[in-house]
Amino acid sequence: MIALLRVILLGVLVIAAAAEARPADDIPLIAAAIRSGRLVQAELMLARTTPPQTGEATTELEILRGQLALAQGRDQDARQGFGALALRMPGDCRVLLGLGMAESDLGDADLAIGHLESATGTCAADWKAWSALGFAYDAKARWRDSDAAYARAMASGGDQPALLNNVAASLIRQRRFAEAEPLLARARARAPHDVLIANNLDIAAGSLGRMPVRRSGDSMSRWAERLNNAGYAAMLAGRGDDARKWLTMAVAASPVFQAIAAANLARLDAR
Repeated sequence: MIALLRVILLGVLVIAAAAEARPADDIPLIAAAIRSGRLVQAELMLARTTPPQTGEATTELEILRGQLALAQGRDQDARQGFGALALRMPGDCRVLLGLGMAESDLGDADLAIGHLESATGTCAADWKAWSALGFAYDAKARWRDSDAAYARAMASGGDQPALLNNVAASLIRQRRFAEAEPLLARARARAPHDVLIANNLDIAAGSLGRMPVRRSGDSMSRWAERLNNAGYAAMLAGRGDDARKWLTMAVAASPVFQAIAAANLARLDAR
């Protein structure tokens, strides 16, 4: 009986030890899931992991929750989480990067620049961090700085469609349409169903005087949207004849975009 009791108690101790070790054991697995884009898996693992009240594992799990929120596009949640961590760990690279990236996505360019400049100057930063810094510089029209930040991003993540799109969007804002168009073509080849990339490609091409080519999957409303985008871009680029032609076609193509295209036509005529 005594021997059996010892075995049972030993079993309880092993189970308890395993339960206590579980958060630390799961942390690298959750981090790997976030890095590889397996966000549902990461979310489920975080939900089932009960952290201890204090300690390094608790902090690591808080950082992972912030990183997951950032990867899922929940920028306000990420900002709140990393902001709380920054009060306790103001110099932590992951906290600075996460906070700055969330601020950049939310359009708080000044705060983002401060955090991301500190982080990228002292920490190992991936292409996402450099792209976020470039995006923040864009908001302040600091073109030389944004070009440099995007160059650092492209050095490690040049084939990422989101990065190619961000760099091209910056070039469009600088009216460097001929440089933006091939980047967007590369991005669209890698993400053919991304509407934002497709729209930016129409804007770059329209600015250069090239009319969009209707694709087999374009509905009438989508075709009207593309014509309107190209027409508006042509207007801003000073191509009045192209702009008038494409905006008129957009008005006729679908009632969904009639008001928008008609307003752009009126703006063109007022110039």
